[in-house]
Amino acid sequence: MKIRERLNNIIANEHIVPDADMSRYTSFKAGGKAALLVEPQNIEELKKVLALLNEEECRYMVLGNGTNVLVKDEGYRGVIVRIGSAFDYVKREGNCLICGAGALLSVIAKTAASESLTGFEFASGIPGSMGGAVFMNAGAYGGEIKNILKQVTVITKDGGTVRDMTPAELDMSYRHTALHETGDIVVEAVLELEEGIEADIRAEMAELAAKRNEKQPVQYPSAGSTFKRPEGYFAGKLIQDAGCKGLCVGGAEVSTLHSGFIINKGGATATDITRLMELVQACVFEQFGVKLEPEVRIIGGDPLTVDDFEMIYDLHTHTTYSHGKGSVEDNVRVAVAKNLEYIAISDHGPGHLFYGVNRNDFPNMKRDIEKMNVKFPKMNVKMSVEANTVYEGNGLDVKPEEFDEFDFVIAGFHFGLFGCGSVRNWMWCHGIKAGEESLKKKNTEMIVNALRKNNLAILTHPGDKGPFDIEEITRVCVETDTLMEINCRHNHLTTDEIKIAMQNPDAKFIISSDAHIPEAVGAFKPGLKRALDAGLDPDRIVNIRRKEI
Repeated sequence: MKIRERLNNIIANEHIVPDADMSRYTSFKAGGKAALLVEPQNIEELKKVLALLNEEECRYMVLGNGTNVLVKDEGYRGVIVRIGSAFDYVKREGNCLICGAGALLSVIAKTAASESLTGFEFASGIPGSMGGAVFMNAGAYGGEIKNILKQVTVITKDGGTVRDMTPAELDMSYRHTALHETGDIVVEAVLELEEGIEADIRAEMAELAAKRNEKQPVQYPSAGSTFKRPEGYFAGKLIQDAGCKGLCVGGAEVSTLHSGFIINKGGATATDITRLMELVQACVFEQFGVKLEPEVRIIGGDPLTVDDFEMIYDLHTHTTYSHGKGSVEDNVRVAVAKNLEYIAISDHGPGHLFYGVNRNDFPNMKRDIEKMNVKFPKMNVKMSVEANTVYEGNGLDVKPEEFDEFDFVIAGFHFGLFGCGSVRNWMWCHGIKAGEESLKKKNTEMIVNALRKNNLAILTHPGDKGPFDIEEITRVCVETDTLMEINCRHNHLTTDEIKIAMQNPDAKFIISSDAHIPEAVGAFKPGLKRALDAGLDPDRIVNIRRKEI
């Protein structure tokens, strides 16, 4: 069951947004999409969501009002857990205000004023919510959240525990709290204020608002102060003195009103904003030797990893019909458990002296596979064979008239046969390199001959067990419409071999487990890692796809 489907069992569908445009949820009004955005409606839902995401090892981030976050244009391949309107409440108890994490600071300030409670005026113009304010220890005009915070209620990042914490336990400092390290999520905060005079409180708020409107570009989308204040300096002054005021990249601009703000002047992309930030950092460091640290949290755009993908089918697995350790049913059961769409049984060709399948067993293999297709109707089980390449004839140890026995045939070079240079290649693999060029030529001709004389679906582990011309083999694989295998057992194609093969834009690849034990069926991550390390576009690998959340 997909994470989306499981989330539907926790949260009503109207509070789940697929492909969420994060420009709608962040104050910069720029950025890419999140795979999924969910908005829990109470603490119990939040706990269950966090527990599920941790159980599934799914990438996620908790978001409040989005006033200090920028999502890269490439998007966020995970779940945004938004603390929204369900946590938007403010109530008074004595001289304290109990605030939900989703309550806007501007609303809290107005509530404090109407209740004649003073101490929160400094935060009245900060465009954020309570949860984010605690997380960042927000501050302005000499005030900080830590100075008025009595306690907070947090949920641990695994959703397992709800507990109260004091400011001391939060270890609050300039734009930092312990929550940055623990990942715990604020759900409620208690602010301790003092009795005051409503008119005086409102007058101070109005004065601060006037200062903000005069000195800050509040009419443009931004994330407030873009950089943290370096010790002993003011970020805005450093940026201005470095000559960056008014500097633009695309629709992003260093504000001409306040150099500490990067604004979306109109149509800015997240890339515009991040490039401008990097340019400002470089200018300030070059002129003053001061490294500006972003106050904005930039997320998304992470490099693809093997965990972002799943295997669709595995066409190279072995059983006891050759020298695999499991039966046909053993392999199929693992494929079912791993949610593959289909699997092929492809035991070693009959010419292998030590572990080739017996030709007389072809009918038995077919019967076993037919039984599996009946027993597991949702699994499509194919019959194949991993033929061995040889110099003579059609270039394989499987005869042309035997091809009709199989759904398709795959082939590769192995030791253990006559007529394929086994001994000479074995010696090369063990350090005896004399005559390498002539051996490489002969090996390549053997593979090319097998490709051109037969309708092969896959060339298995090319480059393994001897020297081969991968560039030439790739060209002929393209010519014959043969997939090049990235094998998880033999580690070929290697990363360097993939780099050579991928230079041919028409080459197509497949990852195979080459499973010799049932547990290895469906293994693809070692091969995919080599492909990603080589820079291969995963879309060129026919049997993997990005996971759906």
